[in-house]
Amino acid sequence: MKPFLGALLAILILVLGLTALSCKKKSNPMGPGGGGADLTISIVADAGSGAFGSGPDTVLVGKTVAWRNTRGITHTSTANGGQWNTGNIAAGGTSAAIQMNTAGTFTYACLIHPSMTGTLVVKP
Repeated sequence: MKPFLGALLAILILVLGLTALSCKKKSNPMGPGGGGADLTISIVADAGSGAFGSGPDTVLVGKTVAWRNTRGITHTSTANGGQWNTGNIAAGGTSAAIQMNTAGTFTYACLIHPSMTGTLVVKP
């Protein structure tokens, strides 16, 4: 009976260790990633088309973009075509950098405050 319990305990420890290793944050090229961004766009108002600055902002394909919330309430940056969604960006916070892999002109908005809009141009 003791060898069985020892083997069971060893298997349990191995499974827990592998589970912990698999929970590391994974990189997503069109989703939030780590590190600094090539371009950081400031959220400067809580409503209207000027909320993301005077834009449109421009970046090259393959570069990364983050959004900094300079306002007092939570916002998001979400592409109208679904190319990215920063998730909630708390007051004073900055989103994770998002790599832009497709050229084009992308309109985006805050999901919490849809009247807040912006435009990002990704050049080849």
